[in-house]
Amino acid sequence: MLGFKCFHSAQATIAGIESVRMIQKGQIAGQTKNSSSFRNFANLMAA
Repeated sequence: MLGFKCFHSAQATIAGIESVRMIQKGQIAGQTKNSSSFRNFANLMAA
C-alpha cells in the first residue's frame, strides 16, 4: 500500500474497518446471534 494522501481519507477508512470488525464480533446492539454478518449489517442500515 502506498499510503493515504490526506488524514481525512485515512480516518474514514479506519473507521469503516473498525465498524465491520465490530459487526463481525457481534458487538453492536440490536444484532441477532444466528444471522450472518451481512444480514446484521443490512438490518442495522435499514433501521
